[in-house]
Amino acid sequence: MKGNESISNLKFHTSYGLTGNSEIDPYGSLAIVEAGTVLLNGNRAPSSYVRAIANPDLKWERTAQYDVGVELGLFQNRLNFDVSFYHKKTTDLLLAAPVPTATGFSTVMKNIGSVQNQGLDMMITGTLVDNDNFSWKSSVNMNYNKNKVLKLGENNADILMNNWVGGANSVIRVGENLNSFYGYRRLGVYTQEDVDAGNATLSQVGRAKRTTEKEIIGKGIPDWTGSFINNLKYKNFDFTLDLQFVKGVEVMQQFYHSTYDRFGITNGLKEILTDAYNGTNPNTMQQAIYLTNGGHAGQDTNVDDSWVADGSYIRVNLIQLGYTFNPDVLKRVGMSNLRIYANANNPFLFTSSDFKGYDPESTSQGTGNFGQNMTFFAYPRAKTFSLGVNVTF
Repeated sequence: MKGNESISNLKFHTSYGLTGNSEIDPYGSLAIVEAGTVLLNGNRAPSSYVRAIANPDLKWERTAQYDVGVELGLFQNRLNFDVSFYHKKTTDLLLAAPVPTATGFSTVMKNIGSVQNQGLDMMITGTLVDNDNFSWKSSVNMNYNKNKVLKLGENNADILMNNWVGGANSVIRVGENLNSFYGYRRLGVYTQEDVDAGNATLSQVGRAKRTTEKEIIGKGIPDWTGSFINNLKYKNFDFTLDLQFVKGVEVMQQFYHSTYDRFGITNGLKEILTDAYNGTNPNTMQQAIYLTNGGHAGQDTNVDDSWVADGSYIRVNLIQLGYTFNPDVLKRVGMSNLRIYANANNPFLFTSSDFKGYDPESTSQGTGNFGQNMTFFAYPRAKTFSLGVNVTF
């Protein structure tokens, strides 16, 4: 490559690693005894019981990963590319597996399966402009990931998770995404024509019509994630723009349980007024409005694909504008450096039109429950605006 004026860096790289997951609760392999007291014949008496089933065969999850990539720098490294293919396989996956209720327990911690992640990591950095008065540097970071469950126990049986409205809201299934949403397909609403055809009763008119079997209706792990960061400088001014993007993911809007299916006793979405079944719109997906004098007025709420929305978004992570004063001027007042700046963190978020929540990057299921992007009135990420001064004497 000697004498090549275009290519300034060319490097091939590969790696392999095997790691264990230690981020698990302690004593998961033991039959833990819980101590307390009970009321016995009017008096408090000490008590103890086995809180969990022992599993002496429990061991760490193991993740084996290899990657192959190339780095390329062009034009004295003003334009740089780093592209890597990776393959990651996690075995001995830890999961609270269901057991027969006759045992007195609902689950036992097991090493029950394996999961595969593979995809591309891409980083592009460049100095677009660089002179005495103005410079502009940009970087684009993108990741494509394909997640798939490879094995579950001895029989590869489905594992239902996150029981809530209508039962399980997610499923772990071999061949599918680890975080797959589980529910019915909404076919529309029952109409008078369904009654006349013998497919519904009169009391079902205006109610949601769904499939009879549950199926996978979305996934909470994105295909694409990334960022686009720009740093500009003009004389003493500096400007930073940081964008984040996610594509190829869904959100289960669990707040539809209240705002869409149970609107008679809660605040509802505006689509209820415009799309509700009224006898003249048989193709609508929104059930009829019912007067609620008590209870739920027989309203039908269940997880179906009308709750699932495109979770793709573009987020403006940071906008920052700063000004650094001339050191020669600062010496007169005893300073060596003075910079003032203004920040806007998370000022804008652009989502798909069918997402009705505050922030698609949220979950109400907690950590470790395979419930990513399942949100029930989750508090949105805050918008923060600040002014600052950096002074050096």
